[in-house]
Amino acid sequence: MPLLTPYVASRSTDRGMPESTLDVEFTANGPRLAYRDTRPEDRDKHGNLWVRIEESDDPGHVQYDSLHSTRQRTCMENLLCQICARPADRNKEGWLFIDWRREDSPPTWPEKSLTTMPPLCTEHARISVRQCPFLRRGEHVLLRVRKPHLYGVSGTLYRLTTTGWVSTENGQLSPYSKPRYPGMLAFLAIRELRGVTIAELP
Repeated sequence: MPLLTPYVASRSTDRGMPESTLDVEFTANGPRLAYRDTRPEDRDKHGNLWVRIEESDDPGHVQYDSLHSTRQRTCMENLLCQICARPADRNKEGWLFIDWRREDSPPTWPEKSLTTMPPLCTEHARISVRQCPFLRRGEHVLLRVRKPHLYGVSGTLYRLTTTGWVSTENGQLSPYSKPRYPGMLAFLAIRELRGVTIAELP
């Protein structure tokens, strides 16, 4: 069987927009990061500005360890399979996710785990476990999640200076439950897994 190309995987030729496209937008709450040519889809409903990805005509090669921001966001917001972008599998115990313990995992893991990996359909959960080198090492668990709560975003934090925006921190977490960073450029959507049951492969 040929290797799957996950819908959410990035390619070596994908590029983020240059920083020269960033601008300052003045709002009632103060200045915030914006693009010079603003588009409605640039922000989520919480007001976070999202990175734009430029895709080349040259497909390059698949980067299995890197996520395409726009496609990851689409799958996370709509609970679509990360491989095929169709509705993820759901039964009475919840949606189907794969997760693994990380250094920053909560003591309650897998309950309340924060993940950037969208759910899966049953077909592609089976294939992923067989094909993915990381998953083949057995460091993962298959989960049913009743409440995969849309938790927030992570991305690059910018600071406004007299000469413009300067990036200060990558991988900054911004929960929706807290005030939004005006200089945040979101890259990944995050869900908190609640109501978790460890499951068997369908």
